[in-house]
Amino acid sequence: MLDAIPFLPFPYRAAKSYIRGFYPIGSRLLRFFPNLGKDLELINSKITAKDYISGALISFTFYSVFLFAFTALIAYQVSPDMLDDAAARAQIVFISFSLPALMFLFTMIMPHWILSKKIRDVEKSLLFATRHLMIQTSAGVPLFDAIVSVSERHEDEKLDYGEVSEEFNKIVVEVRTGKDLTTALEDSAERNNSLYYRQLIWQLANANRSGADMGDVLKNLVEYLSEEQRIMIRDYGSQLNPLALFYMMVCIIAPTMGLIFLMVASTFVQLDLSDLSFVAITLVLVVMQIMFIGLIKSRRPRVAI
Repeated sequence: MLDAIPFLPFPYRAAKSYIRGFYPIGSRLLRFFPNLGKDLELINSKITAKDYISGALISFTFYSVFLFAFTALIAYQVSPDMLDDAAARAQIVFISFSLPALMFLFTMIMPHWILSKKIRDVEKSLLFATRHLMIQTSAGVPLFDAIVSVSERHEDEKLDYGEVSEEFNKIVVEVRTGKDLTTALEDSAERNNSLYYRQLIWQLANANRSGADMGDVLKNLVEYLSEEQRIMIRDYGSQLNPLALFYMMVCIIAPTMGLIFLMVASTFVQLDLSDLSFVAITLVLVVMQIMFIGLIKSRRPRVAI
């Protein structure tokens, strides 16, 4: 759930009056983020799309003005004549707007990132939750009681099914407040963007409506989900070989050969290589290492077989 706007310099409730002043610009920018409202709704955020993008614009404006004043002040203290240089002014403007622009983009992709994480968490526990339902219904337990069993949360997160338990708890609450079980299942499928979760819930809803044997339906679903997760693991393994080769070329061989070339070339040609140059090269290599780690981690499937 997203209850606050990232990087907003004021609390969301206190900034609502300022947010309304950015509605005209925010409404125009919403056309570039057509899925923002749906993403906020799916992660159960109470912030509207218009408020969210207007708050992001407030953050962009605030930090741009702050950085512009701060960098201009630093430049003036270093050298008062620096502000008369067009190149220096261009650098100040670039620094003042580039970082807030990145913060604005990060703020706008945050709801989709949270939604993607929620989907991965659902799919990670979905197979075990389906097995739980299969065992319960095969033993003669009614479907609703089996769903209640899956929805139970514990202090130790390892004892429940995470986001699946959270979604099933919503179904239980809706049924206990008077909604039909089939309708509650269909509504749950509409709320969730996970393809595998929707397939499970739609199968349960259809089986409950038609009176089919729930044990056989869930057994087929368990076999299907198990096979899908095995395919994900095989696909991930096949992606590791080219990633490892690319990592060796870009992060190990190319930097090593480049440094050797610079050292050899410096013996023939006068190269202006200072300690700062090697520090910059080291920082670039560290950033590349972190990027590769993040890339490999992002491609790793969230499975539990």
